[in-house]
Amino acid sequence: MLTQLLHLLAARNCAMSLSEISRALGAQPSAILPMLTLLVRKGRLLEIGPDGGCCTSCGDQTQCNLLAARGARFVLVGKSRELGNKIIRE
Repeated sequence: MLTQLLHLLAARNCAMSLSEISRALGAQPSAILPMLTLLVRKGRLLEIGPDGGCCTSCGDQTQCNLLAARGARFVLVGKSRELGNKIIRE
């Protein structure tokens, strides 16, 4: 399932929320969350959004489209992703 999760995020052109990932994989969020936590801890994923670590250090909080989203979003580390008006790079 970890491989499927990584392939899903690699195939998408944007960060995904827990609910989006669980729907796409056909699994319960309670099964997906520990995998996301593990991949973030290992440095394979970046957690972004209002609950992620990036928002607290970003100066563009007043203009960010991600803050309108509910909950954290996840994106692969090492890949450039255009997220709203920002580009996050490794």
